[in-house]
Amino acid sequence: MSQQLVLHKEEMGRKAGAIRTLSLSLIAAASVGVVSIVIIWLISRDYTAIPMIVVAVALILTSSLSNWSARAGQVRFAGYFFIISLTVIYSIATYSFGGAAGPIAVIFFFPILIASVIIGMKSTFFVATIASILLLGILGIEILGTFPQVVGGEWKEIAESSTKELLLTYIAVVSKLIFFYLVAFLSWFVASRLDLSYQNVRRYAAELQTANEKLQASEEELRTSNEELRATEEELRVSNEELEDRVKERTAELEAANEQLVRSEKLAVIGQLAGGVGHELRNPLGAIKNAAYYVKGKVAKSKLAQQEPRVVEFLQIIDDEVNSGNKIISDLLGFSRVGKPAVSPSRIKKVVEDAVARVSIPENIELTEKVDANLPEVELDTAQIRQVLINMITNAVQAMPEGGKLVVDANVNDSFLEVMVTDTGYGISGEVIGRIFDPLFTTRAKGIGLGLAVCKSVIERHGGRIEVESGVGKGTTFTMKLPLKVKADLVAQR
Repeated sequence: MSQQLVLHKEEMGRKAGAIRTLSLSLIAAASVGVVSIVIIWLISRDYTAIPMIVVAVALILTSSLSNWSARAGQVRFAGYFFIISLTVIYSIATYSFGGAAGPIAVIFFFPILIASVIIGMKSTFFVATIASILLLGILGIEILGTFPQVVGGEWKEIAESSTKELLLTYIAVVSKLIFFYLVAFLSWFVASRLDLSYQNVRRYAAELQTANEKLQASEEELRTSNEELRATEEELRVSNEELEDRVKERTAELEAANEQLVRSEKLAVIGQLAGGVGHELRNPLGAIKNAAYYVKGKVAKSKLAQQEPRVVEFLQIIDDEVNSGNKIISDLLGFSRVGKPAVSPSRIKKVVEDAVARVSIPENIELTEKVDANLPEVELDTAQIRQVLINMITNAVQAMPEGGKLVVDANVNDSFLEVMVTDTGYGISGEVIGRIFDPLFTTRAKGIGLGLAVCKSVIERHGGRIEVESGVGKGTTFTMKLPLKVKADLVAQR
C-alpha cells in the first residue's frame, strides 16, 4: 500500500512538472506571437491583428491558470483544464482562420500529443475523438454560414463554385481526422514504451535499493557485532576496575575498622583512667598546690627570698606544673563525662563574653569580638558551648606565642548560627588537619589531645558540626555551626 502511494505521488509529480513546462512554453510562444503581430500591424495597418491577439491572450490566460493549479497541487484539474482549453481555443482559431479544410486545423495534434503526458496514455484517443467531432462541427458551421470567418470565404460559395474544390475540401478534412488518430496512436505507443521503460528502471532501482539495504543491513550487523564486542570488552574493563576499587575500598574499610578498634580501646582505657585515677590525682595535686602557695607566701617575706631568688622561681614552676596537671585531669574527666546537652533558649553573645572572660588573653594579642546582640536565640547547653569556646580560644592563643590577632565572629548562614574563632598563628599543616579532632592526637609538647575531641562531641550532640580552615603561616579559623531549629530529641531533654 505504501509503495503504491509512493508511485502515485511520483506520477503526480511528473505530470505536474510536465504541465508547468508545457504551459510556460506556450505562454512564451504566445507572448512572442503577440509582439510579432503588433509589429506586423504597425508596419501594415491592413493586417488582421485583433482576432489573433485575442487568441494569443486566451492561450496565455489558460496556460497561466493551468500552471498555477499545477503548482497548487491540483494536478488532475490542471491537466484536464489545459487540454480542454487548448482544444476549445484551437477550434475557434481553426474556424476563424481558414476553416476545417484550412492548414491551421492541424494544430489539434498538440493537445492530442500532450494528453498522454499530462492525463494518461489512453486519453490520446479520447482527445483525438473530441478534436474530430469539433472539426466536423466546424465543417457544419461553415456549411450553414452561421458565423463569419476572419480568413477565407463562406462554404456555400465554395460548394457552388466547383465540385472539384468540394471534393478536395472533404479529402482535406478526412485526412486531418486520420492524422489526428495517427498522432493519438503514435502518442499512445511512445508513452506506453516510455512507461514500460520507466517501470523497468523503477524495478531495477527497487532491486538495487533492496541489494543496497541488504548490504547496509550486513554492515549494520557487522557494526553491531563490533559494538557488542567493544561493549563486552568495556564491561570486562569496568568489572576489573570495579573489582580493584572494591578491593581498595574493602582494604580501606578494614584499615578504618582497625583504627576505630584501636581508638575504641584507647577511649576505653581513657574512661577507666579518668574515672579511677582522676579524683585520686586531684587530691595530692591540690595538697601540693596549697603547700607551694603557703611556702611561697612565707619565703617571699623572708630574707631567704633575697638571698636565694630562684627559690621563689621554683615555687612558681611547681604551681604552674600543678595547674598543667589539673588541666590534663579536667580534660580526662570532661571527655568521660560529656553527656546529653540540657538545652535552653540562649543568646550566643552572652556565651561568647563568658568564654572570653575565662581565658587569659596576653597583651600582645589583639582581641576583636564581632557578635551582634540581636542574633536569634539558639537552643543550647550554655555550659558545654562555653567550654567549647574556651578550648577554641585557648588553642588560638597558644598558636600565637609571639602575638597576633584573635577574632571571634558570629552570624546566621542558612539554617545555622555560625561562631568563628580566627587567629593569625602558625597554622596547621595539611598532613595533620584531618586528625586534629581524633582523641589522643596532639602536636604540642604538653597536653593529651582531648580538647578538640571534646569540642566535636559537644557540637555534634547539639545537632551541629565543627569545621576548620587553616594554612601554614596563614592562621586558622574554627567554625562552630549550631542549628537554629533544635531537634526534637534535644527539646525533650529540657
